[in-house]
Amino acid sequence: MKSQARVPRRTLLMGGVAAAASLAGCGQNRFRPSSPPAQPTAPTVIGLTTRTPFYIAHRGGGGDWPEMTGYAYQQASQVPGLQALEISACLTADGVLVCSHDPTTDRLTGENYVIADQKWSTLSKLKVSPEETSDRHQPARRLTKFEDVVDTYLDRFVLFVEPKVAEAVEPMLQMMISKGQPQRVVWKQPINSTTFEKAKRHGFSTWGYVLNEPAHLGEHLVNHAASPSLDMLGAPQSESDSFVRNVVDAANGFGKPTIGWPIRDDADQGRMLRLGCRGLMVSNPVELLSRSR
Repeated sequence: MKSQARVPRRTLLMGGVAAAASLAGCGQNRFRPSSPPAQPTAPTVIGLTTRTPFYIAHRGGGGDWPEMTGYAYQQASQVPGLQALEISACLTADGVLVCSHDPTTDRLTGENYVIADQKWSTLSKLKVSPEETSDRHQPARRLTKFEDVVDTYLDRFVLFVEPKVAEAVEPMLQMMISKGQPQRVVWKQPINSTTFEKAKRHGFSTWGYVLNEPAHLGEHLVNHAASPSLDMLGAPQSESDSFVRNVVDAANGFGKPTIGWPIRDDADQGRMLRLGCRGLMVSNPVELLSRSR
């Protein structure tokens, strides 16, 4: 049996290096590390309103948690499929925008203060009762600054914002302008508000809700719906079918969506969708969105 010729050690070393280099090259081409998973794109008004239906948490989900509190918004932000939050605010005596639908604190806290007459140092100690929620045994939660909610959620949600008193209009408008994310802001007021044009100039979308009063109805409704300063209309679910249809027809005539509010249960949701609303501002997002998925 012939002995195998010995290969010089230097040759073996050089061959090993070449093979390793070859394998490394193949590895670079064939087994590149995968890219990090793409992060979900933050919703914009345009993206939100292409859906039917699209959902907004009414007062932060005031049927599930004490309304418009930091806790409510934190909970609503975790509801799968929810991409928009509604926030209303009044102005305190020392210039703080506080989350509140009412100009007084009586309904929410049981303490009867006029927000405009009080400083934030006083109001910050008040807690919003759970009495109007589906779980009256949950803890009360403190009143919340409007700016705290905006700063926490504007980069991840579409925010429907509304000044509830005239004194809050300009401070709220300037605050939202300063945040620099108009693609996720909807300026919300009654349909005959004179602020929509200014909001549009700063890149905000606009939503005008229709109330059962002469200045909102008939020819006024059609004229408002036609305005280039108005992007969406709102119809209250508490009104008759014919009232809601009139709002939807006016909006549809100019290619604009209608949002129904407030939606509390499946019956409200089914009715408003049947009447032609494309958006739903829901008080109980946990129940309604879990069943809609």
